[in-house]
Amino acid sequence: MTIEAEHDYVVIGAGAAGSIVAAAAAAQGYSVLLLETGQMVNAGQNDVWDPTRWNCVLQDASFEFGFKSEPQKHLLPAGRVQNLLQSGGTGGCQIHNAMVYVRGGRSTYDHWAGALGCTGWDYASLEPLFAGIEARMGVITAVQDAFTQSVIDAGMRLGLPFNPDYNSGPTEYGCVPFQFTIEETGTELRRTTTYDKYIGASPPSNLTVATGCFVTRLIAGNGVPAVEILFQDELMTVQAGREVVLAAGAIMSPAILLRSGIGDAFALSKLGIDSVSDLPAVGTNFYDDLGCGLPVLVAGTFPPQPYGYLGCGMFACADGGAPPSPVNLELQISTSDLPCAVNPLPGQRYAAIGCSAMHLKSRGTVKLASNDPTVPPLIDPNWLSDPDDMENCLAALALAQAVASDALLAAQWQWTAMPIADPEDYIRKNGLTVQHYIGSCSMGPDRATAVVDPDLRVHGVDGLRVIDASVAPTPVTGNTAGVSMVIGAKGADLLLNG
Repeated sequence: MTIEAEHDYVVIGAGAAGSIVAAAAAAQGYSVLLLETGQMVNAGQNDVWDPTRWNCVLQDASFEFGFKSEPQKHLLPAGRVQNLLQSGGTGGCQIHNAMVYVRGGRSTYDHWAGALGCTGWDYASLEPLFAGIEARMGVITAVQDAFTQSVIDAGMRLGLPFNPDYNSGPTEYGCVPFQFTIEETGTELRRTTTYDKYIGASPPSNLTVATGCFVTRLIAGNGVPAVEILFQDELMTVQAGREVVLAAGAIMSPAILLRSGIGDAFALSKLGIDSVSDLPAVGTNFYDDLGCGLPVLVAGTFPPQPYGYLGCGMFACADGGAPPSPVNLELQISTSDLPCAVNPLPGQRYAAIGCSAMHLKSRGTVKLASNDPTVPPLIDPNWLSDPDDMENCLAALALAQAVASDALLAAQWQWTAMPIADPEDYIRKNGLTVQHYIGSCSMGPDRATAVVDPDLRVHGVDGLRVIDASVAPTPVTGNTAGVSMVIGAKGADLLLNG
């Protein structure tokens, strides 16, 4: 294909947010170039579309970027490195996630709008956007079976109430039927992505989708904004007559800004990168929830799992209370019955009771290792650097243990919980990413502490916005696909109608 040198808008990243932005701009008649580093995902790639095969995509090197964390000082063994999964392709990380759809908590967004000064980002303002996304995406609520009902019953025996709708209800707290970005097509279930639902196989003529494009840097701060890309072994520049939108995610968006001279000027000078805008917050405030899986050995047989994860879960409070205590634990269950499931216990069937500790205090960074754009960034989630976080993680593990040890549940499904002698040691040895990356281009009115303003314009740089999960200033309550989508919808409105 041929890429024209000028467009009204250039959008970088065809993931959850970028696909919505590109589609919205094209719908208003603008010429739009949507750049994606990964591949075009087609209808025949069944590993992507079959909800039960998400583990297969995670292991497919043609999709995964292969990012790794910096050595983690507070995990064991000391200096343990984590694989930080990030998927390339039309749909972004929606092509490999477990499809659990969570809006993210009313109090989160109200905190952004109130205490953090991000006007217009309160929950009441975002609620119509969430509703529109859900109607477009085909979000479904899992139908419960005997296995999921027994898990819900176990949670209720622990004192958690049944909560039939954690997204539109007043709180996420309780035992919940999960909602998934999955649609029913006749008798089949099919994964959905914003690229699939907002753009699809036949984009309008004014929307050019270019896959296999690697963005080397942005050319900003002086005249018409432009993007330098490597495409089919050719280095070329494309201009945006109106604006460039960076929607490459919480790892690559800050890396692209830094490569372009937008970030801490002193640090960039040491890499030989000229400063375009001295923004010290670029790449700081990087956040990921910390997960911990607890395997239970299984002798019985489970019902089929058509959603890829068990169709129910739990949201709880680490302090053992109920709202208004903060909801900061999430429990999900998967099993070794799924295709391509990684089995740490060869020859033994298991269920993995995973619990995420959310709203932690630790923050990490995304930095450059070199001024060479092909060198991966240095990504440091910095888990457990704040000593207060261990209490939340211990509460998460305790919830998983309580479910695993429920006598009725264990008897019904013939499973045996693994004993843990030292919970803190277990967390440090087994804690892992849950791929809830946010925060590295955080939103706020003060350029000393934020990268973009509440309209998502990069502070001090004309013609450039960041519209993806990296702008979230604090963590949300749960999985981050939903917040990425609403940031895309809100960002599109700000871009086109603000």
